[in-house]
Amino acid sequence: MLNIDRRLFSRLAIALAATTALSMPALAADKLKVALLVPGLANDGSFNQVAREAMEKLAEEGKVEFELREQQADPATSEPVIRQYASRGYDLIIGHGIELSEPILTVASSFPDIHFAASGGMDLADRLIANVDGWTYDFAQLGYLNGFIASKLNDVSVIGMVGGPELPFLVASHEGFKAALKEAGSDAELIEVYTGSFDDAQKSAEVTRGMIAQGAKVIWTSGDGIGNGVAAAASQGDAYTLGVSGDAGGLAKSVNIASVDLDMYPTYTAYIDDINAGSFGDKFFISGIGNGGLVATPINDVGDIVPDDLGKEVSDLVSALASGEKTLPQF
Repeated sequence: MLNIDRRLFSRLAIALAATTALSMPALAADKLKVALLVPGLANDGSFNQVAREAMEKLAEEGKVEFELREQQADPATSEPVIRQYASRGYDLIIGHGIELSEPILTVASSFPDIHFAASGGMDLADRLIANVDGWTYDFAQLGYLNGFIASKLNDVSVIGMVGGPELPFLVASHEGFKAALKEAGSDAELIEVYTGSFDDAQKSAEVTRGMIAQGAKVIWTSGDGIGNGVAAAASQGDAYTLGVSGDAGGLAKSVNIASVDLDMYPTYTAYIDDINAGSFGDKFFISGIGNGGLVATPINDVGDIVPDDLGKEVSDLVSALASGEKTLPQF
């Protein structure tokens, strides 16, 4: 009987060891492998950086392990990179930027068991397939909120608008900005320039200096890394900015009144939750004020140009937009 007990104990020990060994990969599998591709540099203080920071937060929470690939704006070079990650069995491959939408959709069709996420305009929603989620943000809402702030500033007769490429979604932001000024009855003159680049800070600085020379006291920028150039020129020209994300090399504190920033964490969290729940795919996410994907920064009191009650007015507008009490004007 003793020998039988010993054999039984040995078998139990072996079974327990096997069970433990099997359970360890299962636990590890809960941490999804994610590839994040961004078109520019992930320390740009803007569009690329917010994607990296959201994924870093998920990694800190133990939900993902991720690999970041920067400067993937050229589809000819990004598509092979995406295909490589898919071949390696990554759980989720994110193309953060409109430049990556076509490569994501192309590769996704060849890897139906891999999850992909693409970015683009509203038209992307009609092009998704079963293993691809899409994302965009409420461009008009972003522009409108910045325009509302601009309309409330003191003693501003000329406003500059500096954009990147003249793409439909950026045009929508600019139209939202103008709509807010019109709704407020502003008679400020607008000077609008699209630089053609998301990250050419030298070009945006040159454009901003030209606007300041024409009397612009406030310059709004709608485009990513070019905000650094706008902030630099404004700091040299006794002007102020809206829309500069990050610290712009330490300049934002002295010149940037406010911005409406992206937060990718809610969207990326939804991707991860849906993958774990088996419900990922063919969904379209729109980041806006109401779901925390767009966040208005606190008003920076840079001087007399900022009214005392501006912070409260912006807070009230944000609440009204989030609740649906306020809708954007037609434009």
